[in-house]
Amino acid sequence: MARELITLVTQVSCNSVTKKQNQTLSVRVNYTYQGPAKTARLGAVVTQELGVLEFDEIGSTRKEVYVNLAESLTPSTLYSNITGLPLSGCAAKSGYGVKVYALDLDGKPEWGCKRVLTVESVVPTPTLNVTSLSLS
Repeated sequence: MARELITLVTQVSCNSVTKKQNQTLSVRVNYTYQGPAKTARLGAVVTQELGVLEFDEIGSTRKEVYVNLAESLTPSTLYSNITGLPLSGCAAKSGYGVKVYALDLDGKPEWGCKRVLTVESVVPTPTLNVTSLSLS
């Protein structure tokens, strides 16, 4: 089942960002819509690669917003902001991805970017540099 999920995620272009664990992530989703007027949900979640799972979700980071889609007979270009994805549940490391998904539409379309987020620790890592030794 997990293998099937991977094939449903379409890779999209994305910039990279570095955040601290006590910050939140905002995702701007650009998309086109064609169809009847509808209210749907867009969601975003931070992901990590674990074995065969390219988009293993970190559930504590999930955020969803409602979007009102106007009737459109031809593809119309839109965007939505999904703000406030908490990063406190992420370990301090690089290589996180982001997955965006749509609910309340046919199927559950998903898109993602791999290795685009670095999360840094809130507590600075102590650094000790020895500058000299004296022997007697």
